[in-house]
Amino acid sequence: MRSNVIAFFILLLTFFVTSTAFARVDIIPRMVVIENRERSGEITVLNLSDKEETYTLKTINYKQDTVGAYTTLEEPLSPLFNPIEVLRMSPKTFTLPPMGKQKVRLSLRRPADLPDGEYRFHLLAIAEKQPQKADTESGKVSVGLGINLGISIPVIVRQGELSASGKLEDILLKTPSETKSKKPEVTFKAVRSGSASTLGRIDVAWRPQGGDWKNIGFVTNFNLFDEINERTGTITLDEMPVGKGELRLSYTDTDNGTLYDEIVLQKE
Repeated sequence: MRSNVIAFFILLLTFFVTSTAFARVDIIPRMVVIENRERSGEITVLNLSDKEETYTLKTINYKQDTVGAYTTLEEPLSPLFNPIEVLRMSPKTFTLPPMGKQKVRLSLRRPADLPDGEYRFHLLAIAEKQPQKADTESGKVSVGLGINLGISIPVIVRQGELSASGKLEDILLKTPSETKSKKPEVTFKAVRSGSASTLGRIDVAWRPQGGDWKNIGFVTNFNLFDEINERTGTITLDEMPVGKGELRLSYTDTDNGTLYDEIVLQKE
């Protein structure tokens, strides 16, 4: 099986090209969870460019690693669940005006004998850019490239009654002189257990001695999918905690608001 390592979200030049000549696209929400007994979901595709664009939706399979990066797979994560066979998207191809939006319904046909567990794939919205044509009137030829620009989000399908828990470990506060970014950072490890993914947000707060709590950093979409049990992370802070006080990290489930874990460290 051939694999290509890519970043967490496939942003095929989407956020790296500033010219309005290129398509910009987004999907909301940034994750879809189809719970046990549910058979559908919904997304909205946004054309953020200043030109009319035609988009096509397709499924793609990624495997997560312990730093949050993904490997592209040619086959589904589970041989028991092939999204191409069980998912219907309506509409699948559509044209949007500048700043237009399109709601898409995701209909799921669960296999009758699907074992309990969690099944995942990514949904990719892609705009195809056509090469520029020759200007026959002036005799000039414009050389262009056909560039596919898109963004993908994870879709999680849960079968049966599943549960998950998360823990934060190995928390370390780094000063600006200790980081490549030259800004204060917190590094940590998140540990997952159970039969489902942990889908979360991690917040960092600081309370100086005798003072009040103040949020100084966060990271969203900090997910541990069910193929990994732990993942490391780094959060850049808005300010460096100075003097005595308490540093708090909290890991919250963005799907239902459950607090996975909260750690308070004393700073002397």
